[in-house]
Amino acid sequence: MPNLRKMAEHLLYTVLLTTGLCEGLLLHGQGQDKLPQYHTYGRSLVLNGGAAINVSVTREILKLSGGAGLARIGVITASSGTPAESYHYYRDLFLQHGAAKVSWINISESHKELNKDPAMVQLIMNQTGFMFSGGDQARVISSYFLEDRKPSPALLAIRHRFEQGAVVAGTSAGTACQSSRVMVAGGMSWEALRYGAFHIPGHHRDDLVYDPHGGLGFLDGYVLDTHFSERGREGRLLRLLSDTQYEQYGTALGFGVDESTALVITHAGTAAAKAKVLGDRGVVLIDVSRSVVDKTAKYFTIRDVSMSYMTDGDSIKLSDHTLTFSPDKSPLAGQEFYDHALKSTDIFDGNRADRRKKPEFVRVATSVFDAKYDRMSHGTTYEKHPRFLVTVFRSGAGAEAHIRRGHSFQEDVISFKNLMVSIEEN
Repeated sequence: MPNLRKMAEHLLYTVLLTTGLCEGLLLHGQGQDKLPQYHTYGRSLVLNGGAAINVSVTREILKLSGGAGLARIGVITASSGTPAESYHYYRDLFLQHGAAKVSWINISESHKELNKDPAMVQLIMNQTGFMFSGGDQARVISSYFLEDRKPSPALLAIRHRFEQGAVVAGTSAGTACQSSRVMVAGGMSWEALRYGAFHIPGHHRDDLVYDPHGGLGFLDGYVLDTHFSERGREGRLLRLLSDTQYEQYGTALGFGVDESTALVITHAGTAAAKAKVLGDRGVVLIDVSRSVVDKTAKYFTIRDVSMSYMTDGDSIKLSDHTLTFSPDKSPLAGQEFYDHALKSTDIFDGNRADRRKKPEFVRVATSVFDAKYDRMSHGTTYEKHPRFLVTVFRSGAGAEAHIRRGHSFQEDVISFKNLMVSIEEN
């Protein structure tokens, strides 16, 4: 009898889901049996910036999925150009680190009919965590929404499990698509500063393009960008926020996540929401809410942009953006090692060819805090006509940095908050 009852409940839920009636039930809190991890972490996300997922991030995903031996991970490959290969990679990764089971949620643009399949909905409902692969975030939107931009039964099921405590993890495109806010779709920093943001492909190959309807909706309040410092995307995220903050799905806030690094969010959507950084590099928070754009300037000109940079072990309260530096870092004020801050003639160069070197924007920004005599510095874009000047100031209220010293500047790990940024034609 208990098995028959369980089968009947699953059948009823599937019918409600596939007919679109369950969304109202979810909103009214029915069917909300929580997974064990919910009582510790609430709704949780692990947002990786791309490239490799290191061991600490992998283990975090498993922990938030219920723990080794219990975690059941659904791998979502809709963004991938090689979905089977992506699935096998994540299957092997999670099984190697103790997942109880890894399943393939094989919904894609080529198999979009599966987003209404009751068997696929049931498979989703059996998972305790989800991993969205990298690729092209637009493919995820196309695969999981219906033609009228209504969420498919499969997406409703993932949202239901998220509400119950199943972690939503992603990397690269699988991170960029998670917000309810405008979703970045492509573009480079110089083109973004030069031409602005477009919600349809622009006239230039590297134009900043975004989806004005947002992403999947698992995180509210922030635009998400990835491969961030390594591809010099500071300019494109800043411009996207500035251009779209007053749109229906716009916001003044954005996280840029570096490669091999993750932003781990627990208790999402509540006053207790908190994010911590795990991994090799860092996560940028850009805030344009108090910025000023000079509409009279010939080219994009903005002042008073606030920026914070968090590295491994740092955390931030999402309710008020109080940043707590990792206890293994020391205050940098009064302990500056260098006389002067660094400058750059290619400020958005990520130095991807040599990961031993810091990306140019990070190099300049962190050097301002490690300089005895300078409180500001600048860099210019490599591209001309126009060449943009990016100036960073540590003179803002509450600006400070903490450091974990290495054997050289390249090995020093510096986090900072409330750096002020301005951009204008050089």
